[in-house]
Order: sequence, then structure tokens, then C-alpha cells
Amino acid sequence: MLLTVSLLAATVLSGCMFPQTNRVDNVPYDDQLRSVQTAVDSFKETAGVLPIKTKPAETPLMERYPIEFGRLVPGYMADPPANSFEGGGLFLYVLVDVETEPAVKLIDLRVTERLQQLQTNINSFRIKEGKFPFDGSLGKNQFTIDYDLVFVADEPKIPSPYTDNELPIYVDGSGQLFVDYRADLEAALENTNATPEVGEDIRYLLYNDSPFAPAYSQGYTINEQGDVEFLNN
Repeated sequence: MLLTVSLLAATVLSGCMFPQTNRVDNVPYDDQLRSVQTAVDSFKETAGVLPIKTKPAETPLMERYPIEFGRLVPGYMADPPANSFEGGGLFLYVLVDVETEPAVKLIDLRVTERLQQLQTNINSFRIKEGKFPFDGSLGKNQFTIDYDLVFVADEPKIPSPYTDNELPIYVDGSGQLFVDYRADLEAALENTNATPEVGEDIRYLLYNDSPFAPAYSQGYTINEQGDVEFLNN
């Protein structure tokens, strides 16, 4: 049964990265983001808390604070945005920088689906073999994946929401999948006047001027030479 599940997932994984959609609702319109930001700010001012769903503390930071539209509708906005998951669209609305200046950002749910499909293969291999399909090491707790072991013909990549890069996927020591944004961050460092500090999480360089959060990412920083590396807390 596990082999069948893996083979079926592999068929999907080897197909088109993101199928084309003709739904206008799935475009990340600036006015929709502004509308949700206004509703979130008003809710926080009135209630003293943020309108977010409760997630476990171990949830990766970019996915930890999804907006709960049930707390905003109808008091602060008429309906969820048409491009949101709750509105039948492709995007999850989340908050970043919740401790300082909460900002509304998007996560493309096609990335979520892509990783879930691959996670199924990895979990099946773990159950059968008693280990994860590690191939090589990227950092202290970041590993490349041996795709042959999980029946994936071609290495899957995630289209970057920031650049033209096709981003690789890696796995941590617990088997959880992440997207590798180092190439995007290197490009961002070349085009910013910001001066990040060693040990500082620099993911803000990606999302500050973008509607998208760096979904399924671990922290990144720079070393003494100014090169991007994983932030291992």
C-alpha cells in the first residue's frame, strides 16, 4: 500500500509545478491586501489581540500566524478576499512581524500542496526503512533528499515569488520539508541598502516589499563575510 501511495505521489510530483488557472480571483491584488490589513489593524485596536488562529509553538514562523477571517467577518470586512482559501482562492493570508508591526502577507497554497505530496513519500519511506532519505548535508540540521529512494523521477523545485529562481527543497533532521531561499536572499542583499547584522534573521529582506511571505522557510542570517547561511538557534 505504501509503495502504491508513493508511486501515485511520484506521478504528481513529476508533473507540472503549478497548473495554470484562469481565475481572476487568484491574483494577489494590492487592494485585497490593504483591505485585510485595515481589518486586522482595526480588530487589534478594538480587541487588543490579533485575529489569528492558534498554532503550535513549533510551527515554522511564516506559517505560525494565519488570519482567522471568522473574527473579521462581518464586523470588520464584508467577506474574506476572493483569492483567499476561505474565499475559494489559492492563497493563505498570514501575519508576519506580529511582535512589532503585524503585516499581512500571502502564502501560495500550491506550494503547500507540493510539499505535502513529497512529505507523503518521505513519511512512507521512513515507516518502511526506519530512516529518512537523506542524501547530503546543507547545514547543521539541513539535508538534501535522495529522490530516487522516494520514487521521484525529477528533483522538484518551487518557483520563487520574488525572483526568477527555481528553489530547491530540503529536509531537516525530523523529516520536515522546507524551501531553500538562499539564492533569493543573496539577490536581495545585492539590491538593498539595509545592513543586516550577523545572527539576525534576514527573511524580512524578502517580504518587506512583497505581498508574499517566504513560505516553509527556516531562519537565515549572514556570516562575518556577509554570506547567507542558515540561522540555527
